[in-house]
Amino acid sequence: MLQSGEYTFTANGLKLWYKVSGNGPVCVMPTPGWGSSSDIYFLSLQKLDEFFTMVYLDTRGSGRSERPPTPQDYTYEQFASDLDALRQHLGQEQILVLGHSQGGVHAMQYALRYPEGCRGLILADSFPAFDAHFSEDMQKNAMKHQQEPWFETAFEALNNEEEIQNEAEYKEYIEAILPFYLVDQEVPKRYADAFETGTFSLEAMKGQEAVQLTVNLLPELHKIDIPTLIVVGSDDFICSPLQSERIHFGIKNSKLIVIQNSGHFPWMEQPEQFYARVKAGLDVLNLIQPEISD
Repeated sequence: MLQSGEYTFTANGLKLWYKVSGNGPVCVMPTPGWGSSSDIYFLSLQKLDEFFTMVYLDTRGSGRSERPPTPQDYTYEQFASDLDALRQHLGQEQILVLGHSQGGVHAMQYALRYPEGCRGLILADSFPAFDAHFSEDMQKNAMKHQQEPWFETAFEALNNEEEIQNEAEYKEYIEAILPFYLVDQEVPKRYADAFETGTFSLEAMKGQEAVQLTVNLLPELHKIDIPTLIVVGSDDFICSPLQSERIHFGIKNSKLIVIQNSGHFPWMEQPEQFYARVKAGLDVLNLIQPEISD
């Protein structure tokens, strides 16, 4: 049994930070790798403590974890290796991996590279490939908001990511584009601690971006042969239900859940619907131990 608290461990020569909370099967949730710390997750997903022993990991170069020597050290292979080093450090034969957005790509990469260590996946608002289909889908969904008062400012920021010069500007950029990710624009106020506490590493963003633009897991998804719960907000503009359907089609032992009237953070916008339907999906896939499945 893991003890709640904040810890560090060494993976591939880097000191990485993680936080443990809850009870039940061990579920590791890495940050998405593009520089955000895990605060936004452990400050908003506390109800998952009822289902799992949650282990929130600040991935390499993000949050409280050490930065690697060069921007070239942010590959999918390295992220997956760090995850397996954490599994071994925790003394777990197998782990569940929960990935949100780009973190879902890391979760799928882990299942493909270390299948013996992965008991199951939970993929929240993720995508399988950064390809023309993904880009066209995102652009189309973004343009649905043209009449919103925030559209012009957010759209301009969305298309000027390359102009970011420092981490203060990076955080301003995240705040500027956030309206696209939400149906309910009051969410940042209700979850102010989660949105305001986190940090953003520009170095990690640039390092991860170099490999993110080439990812295509579609030809390999059929190799993932473990229970996989896929959950997505009905109005997510960037990782839309179409992207989750592409994952669902590729992973045969998967269940897809669409959370209505929500965007990229469905657990914040529709918490009752999210947790009820996720728990039901976890039960169907046998990803919650019987003694804690009440």
